[in-house]
Amino acid sequence: MAGGGYPADVTRRSLLLPVAAVLAVVLLAACGGVFWLVRDGDTGENDCAARVAAEEAKVRTDRRWTERDVPGIGAYPEIHWQVDYPSSACSRAPGPTDLRYQGVVRLAPADARALAATYTWTPVAGAAPEVWPALAGYVPDGVRWERGAGHGVGVVEVFLDPGRALLLFTAVDI
Repeated sequence: MAGGGYPADVTRRSLLLPVAAVLAVVLLAACGGVFWLVRDGDTGENDCAARVAAEEAKVRTDRRWTERDVPGIGAYPEIHWQVDYPSSACSRAPGPTDLRYQGVVRLAPADARALAATYTWTPVAGAAPEVWPALAGYVPDGVRWERGAGHGVGVVEVFLDPGRALLLFTAVDI
């Protein structure tokens, strides 16, 4: 072995070339990543914004919502719901994306009675709860909303018109 613990045919100069090549590749990758993050007019971001807008505009009727999500919802015969991305869903920054959901649910009469009896309800005084524009057509005129107290506090806000067996919920990050 030559001095410094290297085999006799290896010199510091011969190690310099591979180390420099690795550093150059890392530097180019880092610069490319920074360029990718800051460039304007990225079509991927535009595509993302278009997909998010389409997702937000869509009124869904699938039975995604269960008792676990909205306690007391039962075996409902009809639902219309939407999703909203209040934060920047297209951000390249790491971290969670907040989601809000709102749904108008026609309950089975027995489920509406059971729900009304299970929770404490307070009649809504003054302005009615905000119903998202695309869902407003599923709420008939003259609805008398009652707000559920303690119903999924902080996660799900629930309003019920027991006489019409109609439920309105707004949920965050379920």
